[in-house]
Amino acid sequence: MLKTMRLLILAAALLGAACSDGGAVGQGPMQKWVGTNIADLSVQTLDGGVQPLKELAGGKPVVLNVWATWCSPCLREMPTLDALGRAGEFEVVAIATDKDTARVKDYLRKQGWGAGMHMWFDSLGAVTRKQLGAVAIPVTYVLDPSLTIVMVEAGERDWMHDKMLGRMRKAVGKQ
Repeated sequence: MLKTMRLLILAAALLGAACSDGGAVGQGPMQKWVGTNIADLSVQTLDGGVQPLKELAGGKPVVLNVWATWCSPCLREMPTLDALGRAGEFEVVAIATDKDTARVKDYLRKQGWGAGMHMWFDSLGAVTRKQLGAVAIPVTYVLDPSLTIVMVEAGERDWMHDKMLGRMRKAVGKQ
């Protein structure tokens, strides 16, 4: 009984750390990724194909978000990411780190999200953990047109807020 209780407490703590609001995991550790070119990143699409990032960008800056359907902060920021993509100034890529694509597809269909985003899939975060250091979600990388990371935000954000848009434009050299 005591062992089960300890395991439950540990699981709750790990879940809390993995689904960050930007507090405990914070910005500091993720800033080491700024300056890293990730043009060679390839992730699976929701339909099972492989999508190289460099074939997507088309000269626009990219906002790349790592999320999951079980992460409340991820879900709260998703509508603003979708709106950002629909606005057309940035390509928005949302990489779901759930166990399987069926749950992600079903969730997106029910919410009506995705029209403004490219939806990719990374089963349990294997690629994003290794190539982007995404150990907690949500985490979002802003890339310049050369696909170099110029800004990293850990935790939930309002991506359509004027201050955030200003910071992103400045980071990609549009201001």
